[in-house]
Formats: sequence, structure tokens, C-alpha cells
Amino acid sequence: MSFEQFLLLAGAHLLAVVSPGPDFAVVSRHAIAFGRRCARFVAFGVGCGILVHMAYTWAGVALLLKTHHWLEVSFSVVAAAYLLYMAWGALRSSQGMALSAELGDAPDALLSFRRGFLTNALNPKATLFFLALFGSVLNTSPSGWQMLGISAYLAFATGLWFVLLGWLLTAGPLGRFLAVKGYWIDRILGVFLVALAARLIYGLFW
Repeated sequence: MSFEQFLLLAGAHLLAVVSPGPDFAVVSRHAIAFGRRCARFVAFGVGCGILVHMAYTWAGVALLLKTHHWLEVSFSVVAAAYLLYMAWGALRSSQGMALSAELGDAPDALLSFRRGFLTNALNPKATLFFLALFGSVLNTSPSGWQMLGISAYLAFATGLWFVLLGWLLTAGPLGRFLAVKGYWIDRILGVFLVALAARLIYGLFW
């Protein structure tokens, strides 16, 4: 796996994680309702939830790269179509994320962690996103150490971003700006996904 491929993975992941979605919602709502400490444990849970998707993703990518060529081509076409589908929705985004929510009494650290973990781990779109993303970027099977390193980086980067988001929402206006104007991030992500899909199709025929 080249450094260029890692940068593509990291860039797409960064845009996806910053874009408003279920993870953004659960962290921001807990930050607004219960404060920074609660949001921090939710963020830790979201970051650990990434590891669930990594397990399925690496298994799928490893299997794909060891099977017949026609399966690899078929998966690549499906992955490109899914990336374009996501791009279409992202480019048409026009709303931010509502932050207010009635969540009852403040949850303890374990419950906060579990809410974040389940929100991410049970989101099937995240698994499909990583499968499509990795299928479009990787053309060789990474080593075991590379798989562990990438998985650890994505989990850490995800958790770090949402810890930062919880802090911003309780310390300044930037988090609220992201919540209200987050559709611009969606649109940037859409352009990036179109480019990845084009790269994937180009690699099949040229």
C-alpha cells in the first residue's frame, strides 16, 4: 500500500466523518444536552465502532483480491455505482443537523460509550462506504501490519474528531456552524466521491 493510497483513504474518511450524519448527531446532541464529558465518552464509542467496520471490510477486501478476476471487476463496478449514489445524495444536500434533542437524564460513562459505539457499529452505510472506498483505492492486498495500522488510525482519527466536536459545541460557535452549514462539507465529499468512482472505473479499462 502506497503513501498516496493512504492519503486518499485518510482524505475521504476525514470528509465523511466531518459531514453531518448519525455519528455527528449523537455526539452533538449529547454535548448540547449533557456537556463535554458525556460527549467525550460518546466520541470514544464512535471511534471504537469503526473497528467493527474495519473487520468486515478487511475480510471482504482480502477475499476479493484472492478470488477470480471477474469477481473483482464486478465488485469494482458495484463499488463505483455506490460511490456515485453517495455522491449524488451529498451534492444535493441542503440542510445542516438539528442539534436539540430530549434525551432524559444524563447517562453515565459506560452508557454514553455504548450509545456512540452502537450508533456507528450498527450503521450499515458505514460498512458499505468503507468497502466501496477501499475497493476503489487499493489495488493490492495490504500486509497485516498495514491493516492494523490503518484500522487504528481511522478509529483514533474518528474518536479525536468527535472529541473535538464535543469541545467546540461547548466552547465556541464553530460546532454550531458545522451543524447549520454542514451541507457544504457534504458537497465537497460528493465531488471527492465522484473522483474516486472515476478513478475506479478508469483502472478497470485503462
